[in-house]
Amino acid sequence: MNVNEFNNEFDLLYDNANSSAPGLDMYEKSVYLTKAQLELFKSKYGKANPSYGSFEGSEKRRTDLANLITNYVSTKPESLGNKGVTSSSVFFAIPSDFCYAIQESATLDIPNCAPSTANVLPKTHDEVNTQLNNPFKKPNAKVAWRLDYFDQDSNERVIEIVSNFTVLKYQTRYLRYPKPIILEDLNGGLSIEGEATSRTSELDESIHGEILDRAVELATRDYKEQKLNGQLQTNLRNE
Repeated sequence: MNVNEFNNEFDLLYDNANSSAPGLDMYEKSVYLTKAQLELFKSKYGKANPSYGSFEGSEKRRTDLANLITNYVSTKPESLGNKGVTSSSVFFAIPSDFCYAIQESATLDIPNCAPSTANVLPKTHDEVNTQLNNPFKKPNAKVAWRLDYFDQDSNERVIEIVSNFTVLKYQTRYLRYPKPIILEDLNGGLSIEGEATSRTSELDESIHGEILDRAVELATRDYKEQKLNGQLQTNLRNE
């Protein structure tokens, strides 16, 4: 669905649901569409609705989000001094659009051996504190740990890799955040999530109808709540 189709179908659905409501401008409609897209993105992945399970457990959800699957490789650790939870921790910057990791690995430099590929497992800080000194659970040649971190000094979102070996490379396949839906180029300093150029949804077209329906629901809810609030204020003035 291109931006004109999004715009025309939004107007049709919104007018049918709210015959007396004032019209929305292109910026307002773009805001609702972008918000609806993000809600559906999170629910399709399963984080917003754990009962769905992993998005890869459903072919439809895999198709809906396939356009957002991205690869990232870094061989340049960040220099963050002694901020790691262990002296051997290594930090890697991650892309600003990084949302959910699908698969992660690290290349380790193991003495007297060829570089080895280890699975990277996400861990909480409590888990690290509990398991770090357990010889049966701590990182090894086949497994490294990942902790999420935001460095205030560099203003960067990074990940911390905990391993008993030197980490040469971090690699991940991840879901990135979808860029906003913008129905026309925005002027006058307006932007949505820092973007101002016209753009349709990056999600697969199979989900565009769901985005429209949810966007109209959000706009209708806001209109009716504002109308209700106005009625309540009028009633209060008449008492």
